[in-house]
Amino acid sequence: MLDARKPDTLLDVRGLHTYFYTYEGIVKAVNSVSYGLKRGEITGLVGESGSGKSVTAQSIIQLVKAPGKIVSGEVWLDGEDLMSLSQAEMQAVRGRKISMIFQEPRAALNPLFTVGDQISRVIQLREGCSRSIAESQAVEMMRAVEIADPDRRASAYPHELSGGMCQRVMVAMALSANPLLLIADEPTTGLDVTVQAQVLDLISTRVQSAGSACLFITHDLGVVAELCERVIVMYAGRVVEQGPVSEIFTNPRHPYTQGLIASTLRVDIDKPISTIPGTVPDAVHLPSGCTFHPRCPFAEDLCQLEEPPMVEAGHDHTTRCHIVSGRIKKEMLEEAWELEPA
Repeated sequence: MLDARKPDTLLDVRGLHTYFYTYEGIVKAVNSVSYGLKRGEITGLVGESGSGKSVTAQSIIQLVKAPGKIVSGEVWLDGEDLMSLSQAEMQAVRGRKISMIFQEPRAALNPLFTVGDQISRVIQLREGCSRSIAESQAVEMMRAVEIADPDRRASAYPHELSGGMCQRVMVAMALSANPLLLIADEPTTGLDVTVQAQVLDLISTRVQSAGSACLFITHDLGVVAELCERVIVMYAGRVVEQGPVSEIFTNPRHPYTQGLIASTLRVDIDKPISTIPGTVPDAVHLPSGCTFHPRCPFAEDLCQLEEPPMVEAGHDHTTRCHIVSGRIKKEMLEEAWELEPA
């Protein structure tokens, strides 16, 4: 059962491990990941490419493709243990209780059906209404995501639409289900700034009014600051920091989080953009101890030897760092990242 101390938690992920078994070795794409999503809130999931963000989402809805496998962990949605469900039962959960906006809309849409038909089928599944009513509502959802001439576009097939248009169709389809949990994997990819703002506002309004939750996966920290209440930072398959957006952005405690924020363009302050040296490590041969230590300007010998535990760093704010835990006596400064100008 869900933790009784957190009655507002809708999604509870506990100790999730998802590995890919390759010829080169085992890729620990998701490595002991735990977090919770609250009702009525949007939580941002950020990190560089290869950090495990999308695989985490695929694990929640159990759509991890071979050679990937969910090795262990628990996923609870509204008190229901998703990991105990059969494939048929999980299929019923997808679309009714969980909707996902995929990063590649053309691959997610069925090329044999019109986009209007695909949206209306979701509405029929949810409401059990007639086909004509569902088709009418599908057109209205397409209009809500700023698809021009939705009556005509509803009769189009995915290959007849641009990538940005297909992305809007995916957003319309996901929101049409009124899910308990919305997983949005880079949902504004390919959209211009005006449409992006409209789509983000639509997602926010739906989540708040329905008391659902949204896991918003993105590289854009500006969108996270604008849209989300909480943020989860992943690096090399692990959660390294999580907490309220206001707390994380004003008081980041993990060096990686500090580096991400320092490398983001800010128009409100006169400060040079920095870069994090190096790249995300080879997932088959992860560094010992703290996986971030080869790129960290504060690393000491202990960081190479022992993996840091997740510790409290503030109100509802946790992080994974030996400095924060007190094992290393050193002060971290965000300004250290200015030593690497872009």
